[in-house]
Amino acid sequence: MSTFSAQNMHRGPSVTQSPHKHGSYIDDATTQGERDYALFNHLIGLLSVLDQTFLGLLGVAIMWRLRATDSPFLDDHGREAFNFQLSILLYVLVAVVFLVITFGIGIFLFVPFMIFLWILRLVGGIRGAMAAHRGEYYRYPMCIRFF
Repeated sequence: MSTFSAQNMHRGPSVTQSPHKHGSYIDDATTQGERDYALFNHLIGLLSVLDQTFLGLLGVAIMWRLRATDSPFLDDHGREAFNFQLSILLYVLVAVVFLVITFGIGIFLFVPFMIFLWILRLVGGIRGAMAAHRGEYYRYPMCIRFF
């Protein structure tokens, strides 16, 4: 196993790279409680799958800020989940502006794009939760890292 300093990603203890997990980084110092909390941090974002509202973003933000200082693992997962929810919201807003600018003609692109975002949010949230449960660090696809 090769060792990697999490300070390169964010501040924190060293983590090991699992040779059988295609380059995923595992924090051996995390407790089961931290893993469970990070898992729920990703799953709470799925509230927005139902209606594309701010519920997931708000839930993730609250959960992240409550325990961000407890461990680098929780801070990393919370920050990543929050950035992903914020990115999805930005994509939705851009799509709505595009729809308005095209006077509704853009509906033919808007609907497939919204379906794509729905699937991306669902799959990303589940994969993030699974990685958190295994103690792995996770990076969402198409995520703009605001924080």
